Amino acid sequence: MTEKVVLAFSGGLGTIASLQLLKHRFGPNVITFTANLGQKSSTANLCRRALELGACSAHIADLRERFARDYIYPAVRAGAVYSSGYALAHALARPLIVSELVKIAREEGAAYIAHGCAGKSNDQVRFEVSAAALAPDLRVLSPLRENNLLRFDEVVRYCQDQGLPSTVSNDTRFSITQNLYGSSVQWDRAPDAYADVPEGVYRMTRRLSETPDDPGQVTLRFQGGIPVALDGVEKSPVTLLEELAEVAGRHGVGRLTTIEDRLIGFKMLEVYEQPAATVLHAARSGLERMVLPQATLEWLSVPAQRYARLTYEGFWFSELREALDAFFVKSSEYVTGEVRLRLFKGQCQVIGVRSEHSLYSQALAAPTTEGDAFAHSGLRGFMDTLRQSVQQPRAQDP
Repeated sequence: MTEKVVLAFSGGLGTIASLQLLKHRFGPNVITFTANLGQKSSTANLCRRALELGACSAHIADLRERFARDYIYPAVRAGAVYSSGYALAHALARPLIVSELVKIAREEGAAYIAHGCAGKSNDQVRFEVSAAALAPDLRVLSPLRENNLLRFDEVVRYCQDQGLPSTVSNDTRFSITQNLYGSSVQWDRAPDAYADVPEGVYRMTRRLSETPDDPGQVTLRFQGGIPVALDGVEKSPVTLLEELAEVAGRHGVGRLTTIEDRLIGFKMLEVYEQPAATVLHAARSGLERMVLPQATLEWLSVPAQRYARLTYEGFWFSELREALDAFFVKSSEYVTGEVRLRLFKGQCQVIGVRSEHSLYSQALAAPTTEGDAFAHSGLRGFMDTLRQSVQQPRAQDP
């Protein structure tokens, strides 16, 4: 029986080198898969490149709507942001890509799937853990790791030695990975954490000097913790994310430079652009404060952090993540309403919230006699009980 392998192909040097390595092992039986997740590069061009490089067939799929609806929106509802501030744009994409790789492997009769992740990347873990959850019978190959091409310069040299296309020059310091929800920087060498980030890494947001001098404003409507409308108009998930990213990026909103604890045990300077994510999380948080009780608000951070960590570490297809989703569906039942936000010079500020499930009462909060509905008569008993609770003598040990 002919052995086949399906490779996740992005067109980067890692996947180009991986395709070449797999050809040495599988001959003309290397299949590639390229997903459209909202990146700027053309998936059709990438498939053409894969075929030119020797793939026997190249699959493409537009997964933007599924990505937004089934991955991004549940993470927004959960308030899932990694401890570094990363909104998980690429961590959310990896399990979706793996699910499609498994599907194609089944259709093509392939026993292997493969990725082109670098030796220190988080994505290698996400690919392999997701595959183990979905298809433990399929073997996952990591051609770069298995052939000791563990560092960027080693991959570059291999591509050059093999006569493979490479646009790398001595001046290249980074490459950009982008999708609907944000972008991240892959450095060719570790950056100085004290130095300025090169302006050239930013593709989705304007520098502050080029942003409008007048504030912008957007209104988001949520239904059960899920965004459904932008500026009063219902939008599909993809359209809402694209339009929100454009307007937020115009005002310089969504840049993040942070030190992040990577999965394999070291810290890394990470640079992210996440304009849509920044606004969505700010809006959802503002709405939650209006409609949820204090006890719920205080506890929500615990499952939200766990949800983010599961996603970051590659456990999207775990029972715990699915159980947490069910929890957030219930806890977000009343997270419905509209939020107005001001965007200005890199800042995003909630300036107005309204909801049919609001727990805020102007009558209770009224500071004057007129319209005041607060039962002041009960304050005396409340204060007496409070004083007694702190004055209660403690029992002495015998």
